[in-house]
Amino acid sequence: MGLNGNDGFFSAYYLNLKNNLKDFDLEVENIKHCRNDLERIEFLNRLSGLQEHDHALNVRRSYEGKNADVAADFKEKGNIAFKAKKWLEAMILYSKSYIALPADKVLEKSIILANRSAALYHLDKYDETLIDIKRSLDYGYPKDTLYKLYERQAKCFLAKKNYPNSIICFKKFLTSMDDATLDEGRRSKMNLDAMTMMKMLEKDPQTAKQTEYQKKNGFAAESVPSLAIRDEKELLSPAVKFDENSNEGRFAKAAADIKVAEEILIEKPFVAALLEKFSKTHCEHCFIRSATPVACPTCADVIYCSEKCLSRAAKSYHKYECGLLSTIWQSGASINCHMALRILASQDKDNLLKLAKNIDQKLSLEEILKLPKTNYLRVAHLVRHESTRTASNWFQHALMARFLSKCLQESSYMDKQCRSEDFAMITSLLLRTLQFLQFNTHEVAELHKSEKDGSERTAFIGGALYPTLALFNHSCDPGVVRYFRGTTIHINTVKPIEAGLPISENYGPIYTQERREERQAKLRDLYRFDCSCDACLENWPTFDELPTDVIRFRCDAPNKCNAIIEISPACNDFMIKCVTCGEMTNIFKGLKVMQDTESMTRTAKHYYEAGEYSKALNKFIDLLKIMHEVLAPPFPDFCQCQQYLKDCLLHFGNFYNLN
Repeated sequence: MGLNGNDGFFSAYYLNLKNNLKDFDLEVENIKHCRNDLERIEFLNRLSGLQEHDHALNVRRSYEGKNADVAADFKEKGNIAFKAKKWLEAMILYSKSYIALPADKVLEKSIILANRSAALYHLDKYDETLIDIKRSLDYGYPKDTLYKLYERQAKCFLAKKNYPNSIICFKKFLTSMDDATLDEGRRSKMNLDAMTMMKMLEKDPQTAKQTEYQKKNGFAAESVPSLAIRDEKELLSPAVKFDENSNEGRFAKAAADIKVAEEILIEKPFVAALLEKFSKTHCEHCFIRSATPVACPTCADVIYCSEKCLSRAAKSYHKYECGLLSTIWQSGASINCHMALRILASQDKDNLLKLAKNIDQKLSLEEILKLPKTNYLRVAHLVRHESTRTASNWFQHALMARFLSKCLQESSYMDKQCRSEDFAMITSLLLRTLQFLQFNTHEVAELHKSEKDGSERTAFIGGALYPTLALFNHSCDPGVVRYFRGTTIHINTVKPIEAGLPISENYGPIYTQERREERQAKLRDLYRFDCSCDACLENWPTFDELPTDVIRFRCDAPNKCNAIIEISPACNDFMIKCVTCGEMTNIFKGLKVMQDTESMTRTAKHYYEAGEYSKALNKFIDLLKIMHEVLAPPFPDFCQCQQYLKDCLLHFGNFYNLN
């Protein structure tokens, strides 16, 4: 009920309202007469008896996940696993302990992070070990056992063959031994071992070379690696332009010829939110899977891959979501509802109130594209299909918007004593946001591969809104494929696109997997339009139903006829007359291509199965180029080649090996 989310208390709240408010159905029908979102919210607020049911929403901040006793229990279990040399299990338990520790347990955090670094070291995760050692030191690890961290640090750099840094850490180890509470015999042996190792490293020719290299390139001594995802630059190819008309709305088209596999768009999200299921395995901010998470100091609901992502989230939306996430998840609200709240939480409230006064003022496509990437107006005018909504739909969306406003009010984004007009205005913006997210959200995916049988599938880990990509129209035979690196989306072409033709992506239904009637029904239900792509107009068969006894050649007449010539593979004629233009086409070239591509396809598939995805990708690109010159889809070999190209690109994005 939570607007296509899971069942939760919001569903019970709605049903209770429906059963208890007088003349509910008759009252709800009146929402259709409201002219805009603000009037709809004001209508909702006037419903008699509505506020009496607000207690059922149970909007409150909760930090129950932070518990010193729970943290201590996880730590003890981690120690038991560590002593049993179950390094992975120990690492996971230490992470759980760290996440559960309250903010004021600083010393405990330093110790548990040091413990986790020890487990990571035994797993040969040297970069992660170094990062956790630094975190432990930053929290003030106890002086009497500090030598353990410096020794571990030195050994990590040694394993990474970074000899200058290893020497520096061994020196720190020797100094820290002054504070160690060890018997004299053990102290002497450890000091001797460290000095012996230092002398060996100082004599090694690689040490001098590495020291010189580090000085020349400005590397700081003992530099600690970063596991944070690298910030990617956004890109929009100059070969992509946007247009608008009454039939197609806003859409992307080619300003110049675009080659196959060309990257035409790299875009960061306007907003992105993880599914609850992945909130303890992936960074809340960038969606990167993290085995050594950074915990939020205040709540135990989310993790981060790095201090960098923690800082970015804390300065933006998380300061308002912290402690409220359990309420949002328990409500049963969908990912779109969470994203709607996050969009507003990321924006300045006073600025939003100013924008809200003229929010329905029409903006041209050109004006929208010139707006700053973070401006709410950049997304506020995305398609919402207001005219097709029923009274019940309006009411449910308005009710959810009101719930989300109460969450923002509880979080102090809005003062609890704020003016009723401001509360209504923010709620109306939430209602608007819920509408455009319904039709413009993309599922963020991660490719999962089973180590047991090698099978692969994409998993939906969260949702995101990409303002530029949202302008691309749908085709059941899309011209592009998308994949994700963290939350950043990459768009590559899967076939050549001529200048002037539309560049279409896919909203879900694709002709190779579903018949036209099924696709059309889904698109009408979910996106409220009738698809008129070539696959629908010509009723292309699914991949399993594609004929194998027909080859589709392109007419190569000099008059640039676009007709398709279908022939049997057993045809013995090399010159075939086109029934459209009357010119003759030499199909010998096409038949020769068919023979040549067989060996290329075998090689490409071999590379793919061997995990050499870059080599496989280049081969599939060459195959598509060759086939596209003489053959036309739908054609089995062409479709299969496109699918392999898509699969190769997916391996360059979010990826996870399942045990």
